[in-house]
Amino acid sequence: MIKLQTFLQKIGEGSRREIGNLIVSGKVKVNGEVIREPWFKVVEEDIIEIYDKKIHVKDKIQETENYVYYLIHKPVGYLSALKDDRGRKTITDLIKGKINEHVFHVGRLDYNTSGLMLLTNDGDLANMLLHPKRKIYKTYKALINKHIKEKDLKKLEDGLVIEGGYKTQPAKIEKVQKKGKYSEVTLSIHEGKKRQVRLMFKALGFNVLKLKRIKFGPWSIDEVRNPGDIKKLDTKEIEIFKKYLKGS
Repeated sequence: MIKLQTFLQKIGEGSRREIGNLIVSGKVKVNGEVIREPWFKVVEEDIIEIYDKKIHVKDKIQETENYVYYLIHKPVGYLSALKDDRGRKTITDLIKGKINEHVFHVGRLDYNTSGLMLLTNDGDLANMLLHPKRKIYKTYKALINKHIKEKDLKKLEDGLVIEGGYKTQPAKIEKVQKKGKYSEVTLSIHEGKKRQVRLMFKALGFNVLKLKRIKFGPWSIDEVRNPGDIKKLDTKEIEIFKKYLKGS
């Protein structure tokens, strides 16, 4: 037996909070009955209904015993989601016909941001990667609308208050280049607040013209150089990945 909320999170149906809210609001059924308790226990024979689809618990347990991991280069103009009610392009459109397993994305990139993402069906590993205590760094290249000064870089390194009153953790400035009248700043952060990099530069008076994630944990965009590229990690690469996590 496993808790309903835990099971749905494990198979990538949403964050713990999102799933908890769905259950409490009566939008999840087990064997045709509305369940409002996130701690409700499900067994292999149960059928869960969520998002207008049926999930056979037994099938999902068997599926997640064979974990897979894919790197993907998300282009601009795609949502970090598996579906969209407004008809916009999503990751599902990128992987259709290329990935047969039921996978979900670990973390997000906004609609106008490109770069490296991880897709998997391993919910436990996804939770490890995203847990704040792990401090898994993600590296971005940000093209901003004017030249940046040392004092602004220092503020990024010290942490600064962004929209909403949140104080960011210190960023690592990896590289700064002048691109004509613009600056390209390569920086690493281990947080994942919504639109965080854009909001950090906005707090300093800059507009981000182009944003690309080039590294996520031990993986580089060099593995999937072109927008839309997908790479399945082999056994050796997965072991390297897990060793990296143990050391983080």
